[in-house]
Amino acid sequence: MRLTLPSFSKSIFYACSLLLITVLGLWMWGGTALFSWVEISEMMPFEKVVDTQAGQNLHTNVYFIRQNFQIQSVTLDATPEIIGFILAIIGVFVVLFSFIPAWQSIIGATLWLGIVSFTLSDASFPALAQIISRQLFSLSLLALAGLSVLSAAAIPSLLMGLAQGRDRMVSKKNRTILGLVWGINLLLTFGNQRFDLGIRTAIPAFIWVLIAMGVFMYQNKDNKTLLGLFLLSISALIPILWHANTPGLQAIESWNLINQVLMGLLFPLFIIRNFGPLLSKNLPIHKVIYKAAILPLHLIQIGVLILSLGAVFAFNSGAYHLGMAAKENYSGDVATLLEDRTMAEIHYKNATLHSRLNTKSNLSLAALAQQAGDTESFAYYVATSQSINKDPALSVALANIFAAENHPFDALFTLQKSNATDPRIATQIALQYERLASPDSAAYFYNQAYDSAPENPLYLANKIYADKIYLKQKPEFNPSEDLAVQANLVASGIPTAPMNPTFTPKADLRDLVYLYNGLLFWKQKAPVYDLASWQKSLSAIFPELELLKSWQHFYHAKPLVALNQLNISIAADTTQGSGMMGVLAFWKYATAFPVKTPPISRTNAVEILEKYPFQIPVLQQAIPLVPTKKGYEAALSALQWNEQNPAYYPIYAMQALKMGEINYADEAMEKLRTLNPVLYQASQASYLAEKQRALEKTKF
Repeated sequence: MRLTLPSFSKSIFYACSLLLITVLGLWMWGGTALFSWVEISEMMPFEKVVDTQAGQNLHTNVYFIRQNFQIQSVTLDATPEIIGFILAIIGVFVVLFSFIPAWQSIIGATLWLGIVSFTLSDASFPALAQIISRQLFSLSLLALAGLSVLSAAAIPSLLMGLAQGRDRMVSKKNRTILGLVWGINLLLTFGNQRFDLGIRTAIPAFIWVLIAMGVFMYQNKDNKTLLGLFLLSISALIPILWHANTPGLQAIESWNLINQVLMGLLFPLFIIRNFGPLLSKNLPIHKVIYKAAILPLHLIQIGVLILSLGAVFAFNSGAYHLGMAAKENYSGDVATLLEDRTMAEIHYKNATLHSRLNTKSNLSLAALAQQAGDTESFAYYVATSQSINKDPALSVALANIFAAENHPFDALFTLQKSNATDPRIATQIALQYERLASPDSAAYFYNQAYDSAPENPLYLANKIYADKIYLKQKPEFNPSEDLAVQANLVASGIPTAPMNPTFTPKADLRDLVYLYNGLLFWKQKAPVYDLASWQKSLSAIFPELELLKSWQHFYHAKPLVALNQLNISIAADTTQGSGMMGVLAFWKYATAFPVKTPPISRTNAVEILEKYPFQIPVLQQAIPLVPTKKGYEAALSALQWNEQNPAYYPIYAMQALKMGEINYADEAMEKLRTLNPVLYQASQASYLAEKQRALEKTKF
């Protein structure tokens, strides 16, 4: 059984047309990059006065967000390889079904698969997948090379049809004009591709490839064999374009242009030899080109093939080596997708043997080196790839390596050789000037980055940071909703808007610094957030949440809770102890400083005690109005935080007696006698009376 249905050919033709449009889209897209820009946020401390109470200033750090870029290798996408594999299988079977019965094709494919599996020393799926995919890709490249030769006459034959006019003179004129336009453009494109002439008016080389293939496919839309060959060819183009396999693209362009140029030279001879008499009668010879009797077109195509092979070797086998490099790069991609890093490195290095400076191989090796943590190899392959194609991302990658290895001037020079008008490059240059302690230059380049892309909040946030830290000027208000911008504005003392009660920070430094600066700025006006819950998931990346938890309690009328929490934090964390000690001392002083308190009643006594825990009048008036245990705890806490203040000892001693803690009460009074004998004598009578009542209670 063979596939002979006309509708089958039509379906394949439509599929091929869609794939050709897809290939054009992939070429215009340029393929995926092997490295991506990653935004890095850093906390930059800045000490300032964040509160003033009782004539004292609280100095502590707020944080600015400084953002820059790192370059990180991206994970390869298996989609183009899967699509290419499926298309290659379909293309092979379409070609086979055109010659032999389907059952024989299936048996042959099964036998081939069995032979490949049997000959493998390692018959695992990854090894088998690599072998089969490489063989199919090689077959696809051969099909593409063959299709290039076959389609070389497609454009000239199309032009013959377009040139057909109402009489011989019109046709001759049209052929001359179209032939010159086509020939000149083709030669200019070939000159650009082969000799780097740099002529911008020429049609890009790959467009010639697509035009030739598309016209040839249309001219043979009923030929299932050629359509199957077309599918097989497209299967190689998709992964080549998707993964920016530059050697493959260059090989295809070079080979195709050689074919078309040679066909352009031979085609007029072919036409004159076969159809000279018909031309003089202005007959539409484009309809019978493939039926030439004297000198068949396939002989011209064989001649083009021979001459093209000769031209390839005359040009130092450039197209051949580029094709082999493309094949090795494809094999390296497949090995990478199958997580066989060793074979991937071998294939990429084999590709460099055929084309040492090809960008795809060097960047793939650089990606493997970065993933393995091999900084030296990473730098070597990045630098090698930069010798041909100056990529801003790779300049940043190389500069970051120099900076990490303590070579700041090398990092700066590397960036300066790149495009400084790119705001990302300007940002990295500013960062290097910061590291070189050149604040004026750093501020200049931060502003230059902002001027180049003022709509990008990253550069705006950096500008606010530079204006405040380096230029010592107050930044302008900006209503941006970006949290890095808001965090830096708040750190500068310019809040954008009150904090939203529904705000929930993500595991992002920008969110967390905004939260930190916002709570420090807004204080009691800030919403009450579930900081303890957030701390469970975010404390590893932002330990400052521990201070914020105490800060929130203090400025929401729970100073004693805040002091106790902060005291525990200081005991557990020696890295931030000094800064937190300053906050603790300020809070303790502010809490104990005499202030005017509201009237106290039994209904608000507990609340007033919680809000003013160290105020002597509050303790004296509120403790009798609360339960005995609550009063004892309030007096004990006040004494513990103010041990050098004699005024708290009588209050505590009286509450201890009410709780039956006579020994504790005696100890407190003895301590009071040493601190302030006058107050001791004044309190002795009431104390002894209360003690007698306590002793009476103990008799029962």
